[in-house]
Amino acid sequence: MPIVQQIIVPLLSVNDTSLTVVDICFTQGTFIKKGDVILVFETSKTTYDVVAEVEGYIDYACAVNNDYAVNDIVANIVSTVDEVTATVKNANIVAIADGNIKETNTASINWQGQTLFSNAALNLINENRISTSIFDGKDFVTKQHVETILGIDTTTVLPEKAAKNTIQKIVFPIDGTKVIVEKLSSNKKREIEYLSAIQSTGLTSTINVTIETEGIFVHINQSVQYLKNSLLPVIVYEAARLLQKYKVLNAYYTNEAIAFYKEINIGFAIDIDKGLKVLNIANANTKGIHDIENDIMDLSNKYIDDTLHISNLTDIGFTITDLSAESVAFFRPLINMMNSAILGIASIDTKLNRCMLSLTFDHRVTEGKLAAQFLHELKNRLESYQSKYFESTNQHITCFKCYKALSDDISDVGFAKCITPKGEEAFICQSCLKGF
Repeated sequence: MPIVQQIIVPLLSVNDTSLTVVDICFTQGTFIKKGDVILVFETSKTTYDVVAEVEGYIDYACAVNNDYAVNDIVANIVSTVDEVTATVKNANIVAIADGNIKETNTASINWQGQTLFSNAALNLINENRISTSIFDGKDFVTKQHVETILGIDTTTVLPEKAAKNTIQKIVFPIDGTKVIVEKLSSNKKREIEYLSAIQSTGLTSTINVTIETEGIFVHINQSVQYLKNSLLPVIVYEAARLLQKYKVLNAYYTNEAIAFYKEINIGFAIDIDKGLKVLNIANANTKGIHDIENDIMDLSNKYIDDTLHISNLTDIGFTITDLSAESVAFFRPLINMMNSAILGIASIDTKLNRCMLSLTFDHRVTEGKLAAQFLHELKNRLESYQSKYFESTNQHITCFKCYKALSDDISDVGFAKCITPKGEEAFICQSCLKGF
């Protein structure tokens, strides 16, 4: 058997049923070594390097910027250079289209070995009862090859496909003298697909709540090192704990059922000129504010350095998008695929000392009352960090042993509530509690 390794499109995420080839690393027929990167796929969230597991000659069956379905064969490593396919121009293929036999001028492949078919191609061949002998002489047949044989224009939406999609493609006329047309990137196309999956139902709503921020960073800033005056770390911290109660917001709708995530993984959206990504703070409900800040910084650095792993981008149950640095008063965030809610953070109005939080939720999974309760509890938790709250309640709290006032405590740890030897409720400072 001349093929020593077959390269197929991997299933990296349940969201990605097809991947885009963004880089082919060698020329056809080049001898490669074990460990060489053969080609690079682009997923909806990141890129994925395909590494050779054996040495041999590379035989590509794909092209840059083309999409390929999971399990499609995109390349082979063969044992001898003679087995690498060679293109023959102007070869004619006998094709079947609309029940009639006709000839096309589609280029064929002068391949003497067994013809390989992608799963999608085989399904289409079986559905239309086409003889596979039509493709003799080709090394690899994709769905697109079969569609060409059938005379299907893959650039348009077929009526049967349009019936299945709630959002149909709209094509406007293009005047080349007035506009410049640029093709959408694969990332952007997938973003549209994933956001449309939920918004297209028309069953999403957004509710808003105002957070009073006066004095809120006095205590928060002492828990973070880099993200000073940012609400993101503390919102992740508090939202993660609330999601243990509001489990339906850490879930998604599927086939007339609700799938609940077992873990609380919160994603935060980031877009720093490298495309929009949602990065995963795993098990956020088990982490402190300082740990969450470290995760945010670490993931952001990986995003900038293009070193994100697929695990950094998947299994996210609840998303937060922070536009507080963009001077926006409020906005309506869009729910991502396989989520039931998303929280948006607007900019802080420094004159009024407040900012708006917006929660968009999926009515198929929950309802406005529960979403409002979640926002109300989140608001109360965040506003409890205000320094004026601590100042008003700390005025008369003193240590029962040394009589130091809580307002004079510089340790920022606080006093512990206790029972005195006399059986009375009181407070004790950390120094007296530890015995020094």
